Amino acid sequence: MRERMKDEGRLVQARRTAPPLRLRRWQLLAVGVVVLVVLGGIVAAPYLDPNRNFTRDSCITSEVFHLHPFLRINILGSDYPISANIGITANCAKPLHTHSGYNPATGFVQLHVEGPVSRDFTLGDFFYIWGQPFSSTRILSNTDDGTNHVTMRVDGSASPAYDAHVLRDGQQIEIFYGP
Repeated sequence: MRERMKDEGRLVQARRTAPPLRLRRWQLLAVGVVVLVVLGGIVAAPYLDPNRNFTRDSCITSEVFHLHPFLRINILGSDYPISANIGITANCAKPLHTHSGYNPATGFVQLHVEGPVSRDFTLGDFFYIWGQPFSSTRILSNTDDGTNHVTMRVDGSASPAYDAHVLRDGQQIEIFYGP
């Protein structure tokens, strides 16, 4: 009967199964060690980056990025002369600094934003390095008094960002204090 069922295709031979997978202790240990090494590398990697703490207070030691926004400050109708070498001393150049002072023809000064890692810096960071106050109600020694106000334009358009404004290459930033 088996022969007849086999000939008719109704009898299917049992498949041979593979022997069960046997993991030995040393194999499990090796996999565990590899997993721990990979996880340790992931956790330790940020601590091995020499630029992980690069901030506005750091000194530039190398340069990977370099931006040039332009800044103009106008107080009661007159351009304020932003000086050269803001953020530069004999021992340190901060990531936000000036080389030359403002251009009397345009009123703008070229800011340099640079460092060993690409990161965002704000207009407030520049004023912090400069040691001058700046916010939506104060520019240098001038405070909103109800008659005169601080306003800001970026590339010709009004901006509400003030000290939180992120600096980008080529931007023309104008800060006004007046009626």
